[in-house]
Amino acid sequence: MPSPRRKEFALQRYLQRYIEQGLPDAPVGAARWQHVLVIPAYDESPALLQTLSQLVADGRLLIIVVLNRPDSDPNSQVNSALREAINNLDGSDITSQKPGFIYPLNSSTDLFCYDLELRSGPSPAAQGVGLARKLGCDIALLWQNQGAISSDWICSSDADAILPRDYFSRLELAINSVAAVYPFVHTPGTSEDINRATALYEIRLHHYVLGLSYARSPYAYHTLGSCIAVKGLPYAQVRGYPKRSGGEDFYLLNKLAKLGPIASLSGDCITLQSRASHRVPFGTGPAVGKIIEDKQALDSVLFYHPRCFEALKNLLLVLPQLREHDAPELPELLINKALDEKLARAATAVLCSMGLDKAVSHCRKHGKSEAQFIRQFHQWFDGFKTLKFIHGLRDAGWPMQSLPGLLDLQPTLFPTGMAADRGIASVRATILDHWQWTIGNQHSNSTATAETAGYRTTAPRFE
Repeated sequence: MPSPRRKEFALQRYLQRYIEQGLPDAPVGAARWQHVLVIPAYDESPALLQTLSQLVADGRLLIIVVLNRPDSDPNSQVNSALREAINNLDGSDITSQKPGFIYPLNSSTDLFCYDLELRSGPSPAAQGVGLARKLGCDIALLWQNQGAISSDWICSSDADAILPRDYFSRLELAINSVAAVYPFVHTPGTSEDINRATALYEIRLHHYVLGLSYARSPYAYHTLGSCIAVKGLPYAQVRGYPKRSGGEDFYLLNKLAKLGPIASLSGDCITLQSRASHRVPFGTGPAVGKIIEDKQALDSVLFYHPRCFEALKNLLLVLPQLREHDAPELPELLINKALDEKLARAATAVLCSMGLDKAVSHCRKHGKSEAQFIRQFHQWFDGFKTLKFIHGLRDAGWPMQSLPGLLDLQPTLFPTGMAADRGIASVRATILDHWQWTIGNQHSNSTATAETAGYRTTAPRFE
């Protein structure tokens, strides 16, 4: 593990080289806030301010809203209503060096708006929400370092998210983790088509994580930008959010998982709106739109074949043997674990196309013990390469499945206890119960607290 001195060097190097330029300094004086929350906002209603004003924290809370617009959207007025609503709030100067205002939303919550569109114009579409998240988190990190924010955590969510009452206190459970992922659920809207498509897509997200958990991958966690909290130092060590229009959450967590545990929190869910969205090129919104276009939602082939995860599980089981065996011997190692020959050979072919020989050679060189070898392998075979491996098997003859077809395949990745109808609502409810996720009363006295909620970390660990 890096020494405290090396960690401090990484932090200072980030603040000097990789932080976004021209950010405002923190208010002068003692720590003003115990918690910080970053919200990117594009084409959002002024009603967002009412939602944010209802947030509850044990101590003072700073919300950093980053107003942004991609250059692919020619409507220069898309953020005007929210901007005007913010400007109509009573605010106070935060610094004499740079313009900016702190707006009180309630007795313990303040708002700082970083208007990226007003300062720099529309953002490159390719950088999209990733740039907005990075700007907000960079401000939070800078102000943490300058003593204005006392928490080690930088929380990040979305404008359509409703946070549970114990949102901030629940991070006490993840004290030994580099990042935390909150539970989530999409709430029904007025469109039955959107509701059904969103529920299906949500099950798809769960199914992938269930498959990774079944295989005992260290990358078995959800990746939604609206549900992530990260500690400031690890954030700096991985050089912050990638500036991408989509997938920035996946790539950030993929880098963080190589530093330490990612905590998957249980308890009351963050609730997200079921809505089709044009804000990002891929993710929940576009996926929901595609499912709706398919008309027959239940027939949509959204799910990876469970045999792909069977292959992944057996690959991870034979990792210790790869220290002594070369790639051509891998099929026999997998067959010895009861994987059928066709899948074993397909898995080997996919891995070899990804550079398995070179990777194993590197792992042997830098991993003298079995534990070190396995750690080195997982540094190479990370969350991205795991997904690439699954895609390779999909293309090699284990195709995507619809939900009804998936429920009759082996191995069964879904938890037991589903109702006999095995409908969308039953499947989702069973999964939420499996994760110990609950749908509570946001902004009110929730039944899940830091004392009663739980968490899990990705396993097996490889640090």
